[in-house]
Amino acid sequence: MSHKPLVSGIMIFLNAEKFIEEAIQSVFAQTYNNWELLLVDDGSTDNSTAIAQRYAQQYPEKVSYLEHKGHQNRGMSATRNLGIHNAKGDYIAFLDADDIWLPQKLEKQLAIFSSQPEADVVCGLTKFWYSWTEKPQDIDRDLMREIAPDYDTLFDSPRLLTLLLESQTKYRSQEQFL
Repeated sequence: MSHKPLVSGIMIFLNAEKFIEEAIQSVFAQTYNNWELLLVDDGSTDNSTAIAQRYAQQYPEKVSYLEHKGHQNRGMSATRNLGIHNAKGDYIAFLDADDIWLPQKLEKQLAIFSSQPEADVVCGLTKFWYSWTEKPQDIDRDLMREIAPDYDTLFDSPRLLTLLLESQTKYRSQEQFL
């Protein structure tokens, strides 16, 4: 890739103080470094607002803090839209405040966009882990879930939408993206 596209990572959050710092650190750990992170507050009442503001103040060239007027809770869609509206990147990547990205996520996904310029969306495996709850019933619940079947396949828009809306769930044992 001769031009290094900017990736706008959008992390919306509401009362996420328990996990948000680890999620933010996973963005800083990316092997691809041309990114911006928009931390979009949906009206948090815990310490997550202060954590997000601290990162935005400490790393103003990489991190921005956004919130709705009056620190209102407007819901996930309005909060994501606020992030999208303020994004400067060539690409947008979403990350929830209780999730992490593996270090090569952006690098691998951008390589796919580079090799498949007709692609509009790249998705991959998601690892759901429950063992962090330390509840005995959650220890064996960790799993990998495919977002879409038939990896390494380019789908036309109508077919991809159908696949994403179907309620089929498949699992894989290998980890690619998080």
